[in-house]
Amino acid sequence: MKSKFSLLSIIIIISLIGCSPKEDSSLKTSTNMDGMVPSFYTGENIKESTNSNTPFMVMIENSTSSRPQSGLGSADVIYETSAEGGIPRFMALFHKDSADIIGPVRSIRPYFLELALENNLSFAHCGGSVDALTSISKDSSIMSINELSNGSYFWRDPKRKSPHNLYTSSKNILDSIIDKKFLSIPKPFAEFNKAYYSNEVLTSISNIRLNLNKSYDTSYLYEDNVYKKSMDGKIALDASTNKQLSFANVVIQKTTISLQDDNLHLDIDLIGEGDGYVFSNGRYVNVLWKKSDENDKTILYDINGDIVPLSPGKTIWHIVNNNTDISFN
Repeated sequence: MKSKFSLLSIIIIISLIGCSPKEDSSLKTSTNMDGMVPSFYTGENIKESTNSNTPFMVMIENSTSSRPQSGLGSADVIYETSAEGGIPRFMALFHKDSADIIGPVRSIRPYFLELALENNLSFAHCGGSVDALTSISKDSSIMSINELSNGSYFWRDPKRKSPHNLYTSSKNILDSIIDKKFLSIPKPFAEFNKAYYSNEVLTSISNIRLNLNKSYDTSYLYEDNVYKKSMDGKIALDASTNKQLSFANVVIQKTTISLQDDNLHLDIDLIGEGDGYVFSNGRYVNVLWKKSDENDKTILYDINGDIVPLSPGKTIWHIVNNNTDISFN
C-alpha cells in the first residue's frame, strides 16, 4: 500500500525543513492571552471554558436524498468515506460550536467505529451493520448512542421521507452523554501551525477534485482563505444556515477499500500506513499516514518522518481507495 514519493516531493519537503518555522508564533502568543487557549480540534484561539466543552461525534448521511444536511457547518472535524454502493457518509465531530439540528442521522460501520475509538468519543447513530453492532455489544467502554434504543434524544422531520429524516441536536446528545455517564473527554486532534504552509517552496493549489466512483464526486475551491466544498457539481450547503461548507484543511488518506464476502459492505483498512495529501493555506504536502492499532491516533508525516501540522480551523478528512481518481491544480 505504501508508495514512493516523487523526487520533486522530496526536494520540496527537504527545502521546507530548512526554512519553515517549527512552531506558530501567533498560536504561542495566543496561549498567553487572558482566558484564551488553542482549541483541541481546530487550533483556533477560543475561551478556555469553550475548550472544556464535551465533544461528540454523529453519523450523518450523504446520499442525494439527504442533502442539504443540517449541522455540518458547526462541526470542527468531518470524516468522509464510503458506505454501501459507493454512497458517501460523514462522521462529524462537534466541540467548539453547538448545533440545534444535526442530521440526517444514519447507521454505523466498523471503520466509523474505529474513528470514534481513535478520538475516544461518544457517537450518535441509528443502528449499524452486524459487525459494528456486535463490536458495540461486546465492549461496554464503547460510548454508543443508538437511536434504536435511545429514541428520546432524536426526532423525525415529517417534511422529509424516511429514512432520510432522522435528526438530533448538540443539546440532546450532550444530555444523553450525561445520562449515560459517558466520559467523552476532549484531547488534541492534531498539531497546528499555519506558518508551515506559508513557505513558498510548497506548490500553490486552488482546485481539488475527488472522483470517488461513477455516481459521486466532490471538489474544493480555495477562495477567501478556505476550501469551499461542492458535491456532484453543486455547492454543498448547511440547511440550517444556507452557507457553503468550508474548511481550513483538506486531508486525503489513501488506503485499501474492499468488498466483504456479502458483496455489499466494505472493509476499510485504517491500521498500518499509506500515502496521502494535506491541502492547507492554498498549498499542499505529500504525507505518509501511520496508525498502529484501533485506539491510536492517525498521524501524518513527511518524507523525513516529521509530523505534518494543520492550519488552525476546520478540517475535512477524506478516506479513499488507493486507486481513487484525485486531481488538483
